[in-house]
Amino acid sequence: MFVLPVTQRLHKSQGLSGKWKSSSDWLQTHSLQSIGLSLSQLRYQGTIKTLARSDGSLTRQLEISDNAVREYESELYQAIELYHGKMRWLNQGSMKVFGLVKGSRVGVIVDVSDANCTEERLVDLQVNLLALIEEQLICKRQLYLLSFGTESNSLWDSPVDVNPFRLQQARRWVEELRAGGGCNVLQALKKGFGFGCAQLDYLVLIVGSSPNQSSDVLIEYIEQCMLGRLLSIHAVSYCSSSPVTIHIVKTLAEVVRGRYHIFSASLGIVGSSTDMDLLWAEVKAARELVFDIETLRQGQLGDLAVTVPQQIWTELRCVPDSPSLPESLNHNAPLCIKPPGIQPTSSACWLKSHGLRAKRLGLYQVLSSNAYSSLDKFVPVLNKSVSSTVLEKAMMQCEWHDGTVKNVHVELPSLLNYQRRLLSVMCVLERRVSWLGTGSWHIWGSVCEQRVQVLVDLSVLNSDLSIHIRLSLRVLLEEQLANKHAFNIISFGSVVRPWRENMVPPTAENLQEAWQWVLGLQCTGSKNTLAVLRQALEGSLHGASSHPSSPPNPPLSQGLYLFTSGVPDQEMDAVCSYVSECCSGRPLCLHVCLFPGKGTDTQNRWEAGVAPPTRYTTKDETAGALRQLAQAGNGRFHWISETGILDSDDISALIAEMEKAASYWQKSSMLVESLIQRAGCQCPGNGAAAPSPVVWRHKDGPLPPPRPTTLSLARLKSKESGKESSRDAVLTWRPCSAKAAIPPAQPMIGWSPVGANVKQKKELEVSQSVFYLEDGNNFGVVFKSFPKPKSAWKSYPPLTLPKQEQICSTKQWLKHFGIKKLKLDLHRLVSGPDCTHQKNLIPTVYKTVSSKYCSSFPSVHINGAIRHLLLTPKELHQYLTQTERLLQRYTQRLRWLLSGSRSMFGVVLEREVCILLDVSGSMAIHLGELRKHLACLVWDQLYRNRVRFSLLAFSEEVKVWRPTLQEPSEEACWDAVLWAGQLITHGGTRTLEALQTACGFGERLGMYVLSDGKPDSSCSLVLTETEKLTSGKHITIHTVSYNCTDSVANDFLMKLAHQTSGRYHLCPDDAEALIIGDFLSIDSDGDEPVLPSFEGDDLRSLAQEIEKLRCFRKQALAFREIISVKKHPETK
Repeated sequence: MFVLPVTQRLHKSQGLSGKWKSSSDWLQTHSLQSIGLSLSQLRYQGTIKTLARSDGSLTRQLEISDNAVREYESELYQAIELYHGKMRWLNQGSMKVFGLVKGSRVGVIVDVSDANCTEERLVDLQVNLLALIEEQLICKRQLYLLSFGTESNSLWDSPVDVNPFRLQQARRWVEELRAGGGCNVLQALKKGFGFGCAQLDYLVLIVGSSPNQSSDVLIEYIEQCMLGRLLSIHAVSYCSSSPVTIHIVKTLAEVVRGRYHIFSASLGIVGSSTDMDLLWAEVKAARELVFDIETLRQGQLGDLAVTVPQQIWTELRCVPDSPSLPESLNHNAPLCIKPPGIQPTSSACWLKSHGLRAKRLGLYQVLSSNAYSSLDKFVPVLNKSVSSTVLEKAMMQCEWHDGTVKNVHVELPSLLNYQRRLLSVMCVLERRVSWLGTGSWHIWGSVCEQRVQVLVDLSVLNSDLSIHIRLSLRVLLEEQLANKHAFNIISFGSVVRPWRENMVPPTAENLQEAWQWVLGLQCTGSKNTLAVLRQALEGSLHGASSHPSSPPNPPLSQGLYLFTSGVPDQEMDAVCSYVSECCSGRPLCLHVCLFPGKGTDTQNRWEAGVAPPTRYTTKDETAGALRQLAQAGNGRFHWISETGILDSDDISALIAEMEKAASYWQKSSMLVESLIQRAGCQCPGNGAAAPSPVVWRHKDGPLPPPRPTTLSLARLKSKESGKESSRDAVLTWRPCSAKAAIPPAQPMIGWSPVGANVKQKKELEVSQSVFYLEDGNNFGVVFKSFPKPKSAWKSYPPLTLPKQEQICSTKQWLKHFGIKKLKLDLHRLVSGPDCTHQKNLIPTVYKTVSSKYCSSFPSVHINGAIRHLLLTPKELHQYLTQTERLLQRYTQRLRWLLSGSRSMFGVVLEREVCILLDVSGSMAIHLGELRKHLACLVWDQLYRNRVRFSLLAFSEEVKVWRPTLQEPSEEACWDAVLWAGQLITHGGTRTLEALQTACGFGERLGMYVLSDGKPDSSCSLVLTETEKLTSGKHITIHTVSYNCTDSVANDFLMKLAHQTSGRYHLCPDDAEALIIGDFLSIDSDGDEPVLPSFEGDDLRSLAQEIEKLRCFRKQALAFREIISVKKHPETK
């Protein structure tokens, strides 16, 4: 059956008349349901029979032909490819940025706020809007354009008919767009929903920054305006990373049943959209049907038993099942070999000449020339050490990469130029990432070496993917091997089959001959990976020096590319050791390319006795083993799946560089913003140019003399007497030892520095006017301006909190993410020298009186001292926002500590541990619960985190599960759980003997002692002997108190843990668990219950930090209220 290409089917489905359809309209005729691809449709093609079982019961069995199943599966794959083609079509041109614009009478409302129309973003916005006009709006009937910032401005008063003249006006309007203040979305919507625009049937709202109004206000207004109107709304989030903007766009589309589109310019992809979500849902449903087909082949479909007669059928293998694998081509056609080009390099080598460090674009590299560390010097007169001070507007404090704080002189033009260069490097990195996702680079990565050997896995497990393997080799031969010095291809299953005994030059004849050899390969046998590695490493490469085309000295780089779908048959440790030994000290690398295999077919073949079972059951374990093999061979790892590239060392290096560039951009933007706020100037390009910090300016002429008075005449006489001013005296002085040839410095008459003198800057902070009174020469002073209070808040970057939990103690975790480390201690923010409440002793009245200006500032009591609040409401809002995020992260960490086996045993930190279980007579009532928690510990922490372990039970005697530490394999874990299930409780508690036995497992060990009481021997004796046992060894003892209410026993367990720098853990009881559940189920701003007083070290430290953060938040809310009342006394 002839099948049209995807693009032709799409054009046919869309129609050539220009009437494009959205995904919802298109899926009405192309969804799985509409084209009849459902399980019920497949059942109709078979026959359901009722059969009698041996026990007399009846069962239903579905018998369906293999051709029907194959044809149904083929149609599913074609549907998946059709949906992927639709997605690619939606990712073209202006549809990628703004989505598909429907309707015939369209209104476009564009956000031109300052945040969305910066110097860099405005050009991209104009280019994208022009593309929208040329590609989509040109075919509409009527058009209405409106831009909004603080105010709204429309191109026309009402919608106009589309013609060449109106389109030219629209293009000119786009080119003249400029930044216009805030983001007043409500005013723009009022104008867009106005009476003059009542005939519109489609409204496109493009938002690039956070609106001035809340989402509730906007949605309520739109709902009222939409009553009785047939108007569709298309909301677009343009290059915005703000969660508020994205939330408003999605909520708006959901409420009015419109459509939304989210575009991220930094990633160059569509973040989310209504059209893409519908298509992905269909793709997901199709893949679930594919999985059902695999289940059907195993003989089961729901409650039906299925029989599928096997037939030989090979046509399906020519249909690709995913966009990540190449499509079928004419095998007999000659190769289309690309001409040799520049020798490619890996991303790590490429970054050495094109990365941030090579371009000298590291932020600390740029700032290092003007960065100075703070100095502390002892002043004998003051009898204390004094820190150096820096001019506030000339120097800024910046946290350095080593954790220190340095004073940095920031120049605004150089920072803006640095940001432009940073953006250009980001674009280059994005282009390389896109290039690595095309052609053969998508499958193989970048083939960099000059002498290449390709090792292809053709085991029987890959028989279903033989076509894809051949086509992958074809694109490699066509695109990447023509510029090499020599190459060879070796296939392997159970037997190794090389194409040539030695490597040959990649001429056109040799490449074509290699392709014909590939076409004759068949998938047989198992994965004898070690044999093919031996032949490649010990055969061709060792004999290369005697070959006529042997490389000159120094030798050419040599690379092996292992193309496989699973791990070797041999032990991975042996293979990795062999590869590491062969590749060390030689210009040789082993790269691993992992492609997706068929796990279900593998299981069926194993049951049939055709192929051996796979040694790793999950994809992640397989990828981890092959990544380890690539690292042993000094190579790179590349992993593709049905949906694209899952992991690639080349792309990971580029993404890490892009993340570093994004971090530099964020920090430099904060420096620019802080500099603009402190200097009170505007960014060049967005307004008036920033004034130079030091400008020598000539005075145009002398100022007019003042009115002669008695006071000024006295000063004039003093000047005429020949006394020089202190400034002139300083300028004309020279040392006695100076030579006569050096003339003395002359004062500069008629010139004065502007903005460079610190004293002038301080004097200009207070502006006053002097006037004479009517009675005599008395005069008065009027103060026009006062010095502004300095802010106690320093702008810090947004919190960078880990999303995944780290396996470490709470003490170590808080060293990186505690309140003090993140500089969110509220008391420190209001305890600076500028916040001190000054009191002076008045000798005449013999009492201490506050300064006059103290009443101008709001004051609070902090730790028994009065402090002035110099924080603004905006800064307090920023503080509350960051602490709210931190409180949510602490709650997440607490929830993690109380989940799974961590609630009973705590977090297992070490890589080698011994679990000591108290099975004395007092543990009898808790034995069943202990077994359950121990099984959870084994699977949840030991097996998952690959921790070597052993178990030990003690009562009257000590029982050991294994005499040595065991690897956490599945067999060992099952055996440990079964061994624990056979334990019985009896006798006393021989804690000391258990500790002595456990110390024999090694000198680097973590012990986890679980007990419910005191030992039989003296507690002090156990502590003393334990200190002797662990002296000179890296042994850490962690103790767990299990349902123990004896304070003496708990104190003993705590001392035993703290003696070896371990942790003490007390399992929370039922009442505490109830309180904790209430705490974890409420919001941070609600009525917060008091956390229980945890006794365990990890839980207690985190709970104390949570309570401290809660206290700071309550105080910050109170401070904000005090400041509000101080500024607006009438609201008191």
